[in-house]
Amino acid sequence: MQANDCKASEFLTRPFGGIQGECMAHIEQRKNGWRAQVRRRGMPSLSRTFDLKADAEAWARDVEREAQRGNIAVLNDQAQRVTVAELCQRYRASVLPTLRDASRPTLLRNIETRFGAFFLGNIRSIDVAAWRDDLINEGYAPKSAKHHLVALSSLFAFAERELSIPLPAGNPVRTVRKPAEPKARDRRLRPGELDYLLKGADQGRAVGLRQVIVLAVETSMRMGELLGLEWERIDLQRRTAHLIDTKNGESRTVALSSQAVEALQSLPRRIDGKVFSWKPNKENGSFEKLWQRCKARALAAYQADCAKTAKKPDPAFLDGLHFHDLRHEATSRLFEKGLGIMEVASMTGHKSLSMLKRIHARRGGEAGKEAGIIRYGNRIAHRGMARHDLHAGSPSITCPCGVRRGASENPAELP
Repeated sequence: MQANDCKASEFLTRPFGGIQGECMAHIEQRKNGWRAQVRRRGMPSLSRTFDLKADAEAWARDVEREAQRGNIAVLNDQAQRVTVAELCQRYRASVLPTLRDASRPTLLRNIETRFGAFFLGNIRSIDVAAWRDDLINEGYAPKSAKHHLVALSSLFAFAERELSIPLPAGNPVRTVRKPAEPKARDRRLRPGELDYLLKGADQGRAVGLRQVIVLAVETSMRMGELLGLEWERIDLQRRTAHLIDTKNGESRTVALSSQAVEALQSLPRRIDGKVFSWKPNKENGSFEKLWQRCKARALAAYQADCAKTAKKPDPAFLDGLHFHDLRHEATSRLFEKGLGIMEVASMTGHKSLSMLKRIHARRGGEAGKEAGIIRYGNRIAHRGMARHDLHAGSPSITCPCGVRRGASENPAELP
């Protein structure tokens, strides 16, 4: 095939240098510069626009040379043609619907605000590090800043793995130092805090706030799991609640204590089948504001009672208490009842046992000794226990050794 046989009558310059006699490169003048296009049988067409004709011709020759060597990755220059904003659009359409992370849409918007106009290949590690520092200076917590970096890294990984866009310098987030996170929270309820929280919930007008607090302490469910409860998945007779949408992506069945059942029975039934009316995500923000108002009422009631009895209020009372701390409180109470790590994990839904091991080492060790329970691997030896229940009136559970504890005949019920 000769060069003049190609359909190139509209090009101002003749095609040059082909491979194995094939028509390869064409140079075309446009309003914004000189456009070089390289076409070869069996590979997608490649094109770029340059200000100078000489640059367009030089680029076309380089592409032809790499095509001869079979270096397809070098030929793909999409990293210099695709912007972060365009990548975010593809990510929203194909990946975001499969994620359970409710904060990812917000993170994507923040990424677009910072890097949306940048081409992928033009973002360097120093740019990412500067963004990390700016997030910290704007008041974001180290963990939140880390989540931003993880979301940006996921975007670049999506471009490489699923869109086949090679990044010449690799993923720029990979070499950036992540913000140092503070020590894990170790906040438990202090004496009297739960009573005043329930009093603050009763003083408000929100239906179901008291019940949410009770269920959080009794079941160790997360906020999203609690607010996503549906009546059709709750069996009050068997004292179980089945969770479909959990943080780790796996469903599980949670046992309900007597207090948890009483709290659910006291709630009115909603037409939509939901147990609570609040949205189970952080973007809504309605429940967090309600929780803060509840804490303010509880603290005011505590300070008023201290004034009546001429008692000096404890400055640490309800200070820094998060709703998620109620889950930590519930987990600690399970260890104090003598349960092992694997038993607690099955109830709390922890996929990683590192957090449970830390709580068990701090809370569960002494509690296990006080309960007279010694565990050897998967076996439990009971010493000096006249009864096998952990506390009076507790629902029955089946220990790994096969001994049932408690008076109830339902093996799914747990303290």
